[in-house]
Amino acid sequence: ATDSWNRLQFVSIDKNDNVIGYFCAYLERSMNKVTGIAAMNFRNVNVIFSKDFYKFLTDLFEIHKFHKIEWQVAIGNPAEKMYDKIIKKYGGNIVGIQHDSTKFDDGKYYDVKEYEIMKTDYDKYKSIK
Repeated sequence: ATDSWNRLQFVSIDKNDNVIGYFCAYLERSMNKVTGIAAMNFRNVNVIFSKDFYKFLTDLFEIHKFHKIEWQVAIGNPAEKMYDKIIKKYGGNIVGIQHDSTKFDDGKYYDVKEYEIMKTDYDKYKSIK
């Protein structure tokens, strides 16, 4: 993208400046909210990527000042556990489950879990360890 009006894009890099992941936040500026997140880890479980994802997410509130973040994950995706922890840590919500809501290249349908975090809840929970 040539601008950041509709989405913000970032990469995660290792100590040797190799790109190890990609993050994107899809935006609805008129509502001051993030309507979706894409996060791709190009390697196996990686501490740097996980830390960068947390920073990406918190920067959406701290730096970009969004009112709300909404996103989804296919149930069973390895990221689901991390997202559940984030929701618990910052007082977010699991909005619901949509059954057979996405179809992957394997030809199978998968359920999708929807998440949301409000900035007011993030602010309240961020200092709780």
